[in-house]
Amino acid sequence: MSSRAVISLVLILVSLVASAADWGTLAAGSDRTLDPTLLSAMQNEDFGTKLLICAGVGNRGDPFAGDIIAALMAGNSGKTRDTVELLLRTLLQGLFDPSKGENWISDRIMANRDVLDSMAGRMTDWRDPQLVGALVRILPGLNTPRALPALSQAGSRVVKALQKGNGAIPSQELALVLDFLSAVARTHRSEFLEQCTEIARLSREKLVVDRARAVAKEIVAQ
Repeated sequence: MSSRAVISLVLILVSLVASAADWGTLAAGSDRTLDPTLLSAMQNEDFGTKLLICAGVGNRGDPFAGDIIAALMAGNSGKTRDTVELLLRTLLQGLFDPSKGENWISDRIMANRDVLDSMAGRMTDWRDPQLVGALVRILPGLNTPRALPALSQAGSRVVKALQKGNGAIPSQELALVLDFLSAVARTHRSEFLEQCTEIARLSREKLVVDRARAVAKEIVAQ
């Protein structure tokens, strides 16, 4: 039996076992070699199973999740957009869980740099502000051509939301404002100064105003 046939047989057996087990547990204990089986399950299983798989992949020891992310992005259109964005958000929140420490996050940025750069280039298409925030939080450490432009686009989104709401925005967008300001504070780059001052001027939330002013002062002081 060829090595390819052996691998295929193993994947089939794993899939059969997982059908009666917890896909989330299987994904959390997996590495990238099991990704073809996980992707197959995500095509055929219900949404709850897909969510468990994404949560598991986000928290597994193997830092690489590029194949899962790329497959989700390829399907992020039409009527399935909202559910796909929730799956992507769940995966990113696990991959870049701040409670896991800086080494955990940096390892996963390095392992998934190319697909994360691709995500940054498509971020303006996303509707879910929490998904945007999940990526914004790691953009300062991504160090790819699209990282800082994507951060600037997130800032423009925030400013437009504040303008549209006359300074008041939904709680999900409010969380994105704070994610954006925290990310900008890590860059110390002057091109974000105008967006920070606009946020401080437009927002009705004292927490946001104070934070935006503080970040603007840090940028000016550099």
